[in-house]
Parts: sequence; C-alpha cells; structure tokens
Amino acid sequence: MEGSLLHHVCIVLLVLWLLSTYNWFHPVAYFISLIYLYLVHERYVMRLRKRVQFEERRQANQRRVLSDSETVRWLNHAVEKMWSVCMEQIVSQKVLLPIVPWFLHKYKPWTVKDAAVQHLYMGRSPPMFTDIRVLRQSCDDDHLALELGMKFLTADDMSAILAVKLRRRVGLGMWAKLHLTGMHVEGKNLDNLLRMSNCNGVVSLGFLVRNYLRQSSILQVLVGVKFLRRWPFISRLRVCFVEPPYFQLTVKPLVAHGLDVTELPGIAGWLDKLLAIAFEQTLVEPNMLVVDVEKFASPEPVFIRRNGDTATVEGQDAMADAMALYVK
Repeated sequence: MEGSLLHHVCIVLLVLWLLSTYNWFHPVAYFISLIYLYLVHERYVMRLRKRVQFEERRQANQRRVLSDSETVRWLNHAVEKMWSVCMEQIVSQKVLLPIVPWFLHKYKPWTVKDAAVQHLYMGRSPPMFTDIRVLRQSCDDDHLALELGMKFLTADDMSAILAVKLRRRVGLGMWAKLHLTGMHVEGKNLDNLLRMSNCNGVVSLGFLVRNYLRQSSILQVLVGVKFLRRWPFISRLRVCFVEPPYFQLTVKPLVAHGLDVTELPGIAGWLDKLLAIAFEQTLVEPNMLVVDVEKFASPEPVFIRRNGDTATVEGQDAMADAMALYVK
C-alpha cells in the first residue's frame, strides 16, 4: 500500500516542481494537490479496510465449530481441493471467457472501439461460501432453488490481460494492454438484513448489531436447478445475484507493475458506477446466467442463436454454446 501511495506523492511533487520551474506556480496548486492526495488516500483506506474485514471474517469462519446445520466448511474444503485441479480452469476458460466479450461490447466506454481478453487466470484462491439454504418457493419451473452466501478475494497470482483498441480521435486507433489483478467480490449493503429484521414496521436494532459484521458483506447468490428423468439428469442451471455486488479490480495499463488507474479519483467513481450498472442489468435478479447442461453434456457442440432479450454466447466449445445471459 505504502509503495503504491508513494507513486501518487511523487507525481504531485513532480507536477509542483515543473510548475515552479516554468514560473506557472500558483498557491491554488497546493490546494488541488492536497485534495488529490486526500481522495487517493481515502480510496486506499477503504480498500484496505475491506480486505482486513474479509480476512478477519474468513479466519473467524474457519475457527467455528463444524456443525451440519449452520456451516458449509465441508463445501469450502471440497472447493479448495478441486479449485487448482479443474475448477479454476472451468470458471475462467469455460464460463467467464465466453461471456466477458459480451460485457465488453455492451459496456465499453465511448473512447474504446474494440476490446478483447488475451489471458485470464483466476488465481490459486477459490471463492469462500458462508452459508447455504434451500428456498421453499422456486422461480419459474425450477425444481430446486438454493441461496448461497459467497465472498471472493483472489490471490496475488490472479491475472488477466485485456487488449483495448482506442478510437482514432482519441488514440489514433492504437491498441493498448490493460493488466487486471486483485479481484474482490462481496455484498455491499444491508438491504436484505433490514428486510429480515423488519417486523410489522419495527426494526430490531439489537438484531442489526449482532448480525452486521456477519452478514453485511456476504453476497447472496441464487442457483436454480431443473432436473431430467434421463441423462444428464440436470436440464438447466440458472445463476444470479440477489443484489448488486461490491466489485473491485486493480487495473494497470501497459505493464503489470505500473500504477493502478482505479485509484485515481475520477476514474474510480466512473469505474464503480460502470460495474454497478453492468451487474445490475445482467446478473442481478431477475436477470441471470443460464447454463444448458443438456447441450454441455452432448457429444457435439450445438450453437445457440437467440434474439431479443437474450445475449448469446457462441464458440467452438460445448460450454460456450450451452450458456446465455437472459436479460429482462
């Protein structure tokens, strides 16, 4: 943290030195520099607090006594064993890689003409599940509906390379590389907790105090399952978030060890707003990611082409052909 923050301090000192060298210096420059450093520092403190809270809750969850009725430590243990063997490759190459280009095309800024993912590796740390429960009323024609509490903070080895082509009037049509690291996904507000504690218009303050640290940052994920009487016995999986998640990425242009542009005050707010809109319009209930397990299990890939409110993912891989984003 200190080393990266020092970069911003050096930039401010360099700018002030250049202004004084060319006699363009004005006392207002000090004021603007202080505001800039304050905003950057505030951003650092917020991100550090989120990471510290995540580690504290993860350690507290690991110290809890194993109980079938209130813990999913067995699931976390199984995911941890399978993550490096096969799950990371499935998540990054079979699930995320086919749908990320659709996100880039739909939500890229006006300065970008084209964007493509050149490399994606989710790192050695798997997501952490905090709880799981069965919903009595399933959505539509799902036979089984599950709600899982999840948090995900990638390890230091997580890496992704995004190639971006700028528009001619902005960057002369040149290509640039963005290095993405440090992905952090969790819940970001207490809306669900307030709804749970509100009884006949009266909110239990004690309930909020007891459950704030445990539930405030848990991301609730809905999973719908439809079964079959024949192979592969599962017809379809549907996945979505209950509410927009807190999503943070470290973005470094050109080189992997450069300056994180998401810490700059203007870009930070714009990126947070863009990610919130992208998630809310695509993966937050009632919008969802639908995986056609029948097509995934078929020996030959079947291409899906849909119009209207469905974002189609096409490719040479069976998993890519079996997925679509349903946007309502």
